[in-house]
Order: sequence, then C-alpha cells, then structure tokens
Amino acid sequence: MVNTIETSCRFQKDRRLLNAHQYKNVFDNVDCKQSGKYFTFLSTSSQQAKHRLGLIIAKKHIPLAVNRNKIKRAIRESFRQQLNHEIVNTQMTSFDVIVLAKSSVRQLDNAQLNEELSKQWLRLIAKRQQL
Repeated sequence: MVNTIETSCRFQKDRRLLNAHQYKNVFDNVDCKQSGKYFTFLSTSSQQAKHRLGLIIAKKHIPLAVNRNKIKRAIRESFRQQLNHEIVNTQMTSFDVIVLAKSSVRQLDNAQLNEELSKQWLRLIAKRQQL
C-alpha cells in the first residue's frame, strides 16, 4: 500500500513541463525573466490550473551526472516547498517556469545552493506579482 504522505509530497507529473512544445511555449512567450549569478528563470503565464516547472541543466556546464542530478533535485524541492507556499499565500495566477543552470553553480555546496534558489524564487515571485 502506498503511503499518502509520500504520494502528496512527490513532484507530480502535472507540475512538470513534459515536452518540447511546452518548453517552446515558455521560450516564445517569456513575460518575466529573473537572472542571477547561478541561474536564469524564464516564466510565462499559463492556462493550466497549477504552476509547472521545466529544467535545463546542460551537460556542457555541469559535466558530471551526479552533480546535474543533485541540482535538479534541489530545484524541484525548492519549487515544491517554498514556491508553492509563497504562491498559496499570495494567490498568484498560475505560470510555467524554466530554470536554466549556469556553469558557476558547480561551486556551490548544498546549503549555498538552497539559499540561492530561495532568493531567486522570491525575486521571481515579486516580479510576477507586479505583472
């Protein structure tokens, strides 16, 4: 039997950008961009009921798969926890976001990575609220 707590905390399929068409839609219709030293966030308003996340972690920038996967897990977790918490409190309209990692992200340890992601999400939320 599947534990309901585990199921509810998973990064569900309806929260992800799944195909090239969905990614292209975000790239073609960017209405909010948030850049920093380690990440670039591109977002657009969505007709979907939930916010969705897409990741682009280039092998060219982060050569080791173990490091790419660590970064992906951290981004998903920060999206799931912090962003959803902030959005629930602000009642924002839904949007799709793509997170692009820069090569400098390799320098960060786990704590720094989580702190940087938190800052970037808060900046993106503030920008989206002004739209």
